[in-house]
Amino acid sequence: MKFSNIIVLGTCLFLSNVNANTLEFSKSGFSIESLEVEPSANGSQPLQMLLPAENGFSPNVNVQIQPYPGSITEYRELSEAQFKQIGLTLISKEEKGNTLHLEYTGAMQGQNLHWFAKAVKRGKYIYLITATDNQQNWDKNKAQLIANVKSFKLK
Repeated sequence: MKFSNIIVLGTCLFLSNVNANTLEFSKSGFSIESLEVEPSANGSQPLQMLLPAENGFSPNVNVQIQPYPGSITEYRELSEAQFKQIGLTLISKEEKGNTLHLEYTGAMQGQNLHWFAKAVKRGKYIYLITATDNQQNWDKNKAQLIANVKSFKLK
């Protein structure tokens, strides 16, 4: 009986490790299993990464999955209208296929911020990857933040 319990336990451990996705942070010296669920009708934010805070703000990159039935062009038009509504300034936009890149600036929550975003349309969802930093630090961190956002790929 003990031998069969060991086999079952070993099999469960093997299968849980086979199906787990590990996030590796070699510079920070750790790894962690991903906390992952299917996209939902409510949307989700499966990932948020932060750099050390400087001048009162932590530069960050976020991945959101947003339900959106329209096209990437309609998403861009909606985003541009929302930017105008809340007083953000669009610096650049590039739409290619089902992918959109946007760069914009503006004040939010008492901070002058700078964003770079990549939106990818797949099925009934938009995958939105956004880098944010305060305007004062943008030139210092933008290469790292933009490269991180652009590295996003759907499987």
